[in-house]
Amino acid sequence: MKIKLIVLLFCAFLSVNAFSQLKFGVTAGISSSTIKASDFITSDNKYLVETLGNSKVGLQGGLVAQIALGGFFIRPQMLLVYTGGEIQINDLVNKTKSVKTQHFTKLDIPVIVGSKIGPLRVGIGPVASIILSKPSDAWDVSYSNAKSKYNSATFGFQADAGLDILKFGFDVKYEGN
Repeated sequence: MKIKLIVLLFCAFLSVNAFSQLKFGVTAGISSSTIKASDFITSDNKYLVETLGNSKVGLQGGLVAQIALGGFFIRPQMLLVYTGGEIQINDLVNKTKSVKTQHFTKLDIPVIVGSKIGPLRVGIGPVASIILSKPSDAWDVSYSNAKSKYNSATFGFQADAGLDILKFGFDVKYEGN
């Protein structure tokens, strides 16, 4: 009986210690994005698509977890991002130009691995981005829909620097393809 009690107390101690290394939270912020003309391909030579230098401000929000492992951390996130950009379409036949603003909603799933020194965090990791037609598409979790969305995901990276003050974290991120 004493052995069982010692094992039980040891397991309870380990679980409390493990949960102290795990944090959950919500995140919200603003983003800035541009659309590259090289992302658009026309099958004929009637149109030339050009990037405009205008960045569009968007919004993002979601869930975050942070697992501390010594001086390192793993920080998976799930972010719903509303963003966009502008492109200029040149009609080479009619010699006209038009500016098109694109807005889209995407689900970003970054997993940042990094180091924490005092209140400062620095990390980098992969990110999967899934384009959604509207924010409510993020909640359609049927197997066939989730599988098709995952298969259409693009992958890139995120570099992250953050500062933790009390219960709040302030981050600056850069995402690349």
